Amino acid sequence: MHTVIIILIAAAAAGLLVWLVMMAFVIRRQNEELARVKEEVKNANAAKTRFLANISHELLTPVNTIVGMNEMAMRENAENVPTGYFMTIMNYCFDIKEASESLVDLINDLLAMSDIESGMAHLEEQEYDTKDMLRSLINKVQGRCSEKGLTFKADIDELLPAVMYGDTDKMNQILTNLLTNAVKYTEVGGVTFSVSMLERENSICKVQYSVKDTGRGLTAEESENLFVVYERLDESSETENTGTGLGIDISRKFAELMGGELICKSEFGKGAEFILTLTQKMKDQTPIGDISGTNDIAGRGPYVPQFIAPDADILVIDSDPVSVKIIKGLLKDTDVFVSSALNIKDCIDRIKDTGFSVVFIDQMLITENAAEIIEKMRSADPDLPIYLLTSNSASSEMYYTSLGFTGYLPKPVDGVTLERTILRHIPARMRQDAPCQHDDSDSSDKLQGLDWLEDTEVKSTVDGIRNTGSIHTYITALRMFAETIDNNIKTIRELYEKDDITHLNVKIHSMSRSAKIIGAYELSKYAEEIGQAVHNGDKEFIDSHIEEFLTMYGSFKEKLSRISE
Repeated sequence: MHTVIIILIAAAAAGLLVWLVMMAFVIRRQNEELARVKEEVKNANAAKTRFLANISHELLTPVNTIVGMNEMAMRENAENVPTGYFMTIMNYCFDIKEASESLVDLINDLLAMSDIESGMAHLEEQEYDTKDMLRSLINKVQGRCSEKGLTFKADIDELLPAVMYGDTDKMNQILTNLLTNAVKYTEVGGVTFSVSMLERENSICKVQYSVKDTGRGLTAEESENLFVVYERLDESSETENTGTGLGIDISRKFAELMGGELICKSEFGKGAEFILTLTQKMKDQTPIGDISGTNDIAGRGPYVPQFIAPDADILVIDSDPVSVKIIKGLLKDTDVFVSSALNIKDCIDRIKDTGFSVVFIDQMLITENAAEIIEKMRSADPDLPIYLLTSNSASSEMYYTSLGFTGYLPKPVDGVTLERTILRHIPARMRQDAPCQHDDSDSSDKLQGLDWLEDTEVKSTVDGIRNTGSIHTYITALRMFAETIDNNIKTIRELYEKDDITHLNVKIHSMSRSAKIIGAYELSKYAEEIGQAVHNGDKEFIDSHIEEFLTMYGSFKEKLSRISE
């Protein structure tokens, strides 16, 4: 009996040993398989991130061409241009500008997301002027609110410190995204932008930024998925207000990176409020005071260069001839001589022999250590200003200066920023003052002389002047708008009677844009509603509103009759 028990115990022990060995083998194999799968997922995510970054950089090259060429077209002299042609070209240019700005925002979101997912996102803190940053944000959103007939209110705490220390690039990206979305998803009512200092201690303060709108608000499900990357609000909606959902998720991650918090309060049908709370260092605790009255329109005029410098020589190192052509075009009126080179190697000797005022180099040509390249380029002139042309606007000036560059210019290149950058490095003896804006020498008187427009449906002369570039050009645009009314009404009516939907949609869109340019937002909005009905094939809406719309449009001929006096 004992022998049997011993045998059973031995068999059980042997079975247990075999089971333990097999389980250890199975578990090891499972762990190896899990590790392999985890590595594959990690590699796939890394490949996706690299793809997003690479394709975004590649997309910015043609976008740079579009933005640059469009800017050059908008700068062309409008004198002696046939009636109607000017407004048509301006319509096209503004459509291109809006579309390209949206595309640039999307590309920058993709670049920011690729940095976040790859772990490369980091803080780039620096001192910044609080008043300047807030004014820039306010001016950016005011025009968009006016275009949609929305109110905009800025409630800024006058006790905010004048100079603070933080990552302004990421703050701007967050707040711009929140303000843009507020306007985008609001059809009636308005947007309120509030900034207040919650607390302060020694040199540290806690600042709260609030963006509140009267839009549709969020459902419970939308609120739950709000900060999920690539999740799009109202996916079933057929309206044009759709997007990838990248911006909100990026904003939250940037807020967390800065040690802050971004939350949303919303009730469906009653709008939404996004609240960003950040802790900032105070460098100058002087209160900023009242920052209202930020739109200085009276001093604006048609485009003129900021300087004239025929003896200055600028070097642009870029393998893309179109990019060089754009920079030359943007600097045409400055009389600056622009030299170019396709690669760095071919221009080292030229830099030594020629006293270039500024050198611009495309980021894609930096194939080796940037510090070594800069050292070679500055061998003859240690103080030579060298700027990087880059599509990676997610990094701040501090990052590029740490590499040895004087600074950077983001792509697409902005003409005003380009001129301002060059102006900093051209000695006074080499430059001449820009030509006077003779046609706007009496800007204040002209602006006061347009007060009567506020009694018509042209509700925003300020936006009209901003859109056209000057008071003089604005008056020209108003005159041309009035002169083309009869012919446009005749054309629209003929297309409607012929049921020519395609050309009717194009004509009404063009007319809507013209109305928006001069600040006639109610007329523009009505035209958009008619155009949307044409696009959707809503014949019932068109039939019941077309005559009322054309009557409203025709009334502007009488309302603008004083413009020719």
